[in-house]
Amino acid sequence: MRSDSDRNFYENKCAALDRQIDNLVYELYELTADEIAIVEGTDK
Repeated sequence: MRSDSDRNFYENKCAALDRQIDNLVYELYELTADEIAIVEGTDK
C-alpha cells in the first residue's frame, strides 16, 4: 500500500512528464504561442 506522499510524488512526476512531452511536441511542430494556447484551450 502506498502512502499519500508516494501517490502525490508519482502524480507530480507524471504531470511533469506530460508537460515535457507537450513541450517537445510543440517544438517539433514549431507551434507559436498562439497555437499552443489553442491546443491547450487557453486561448482568449
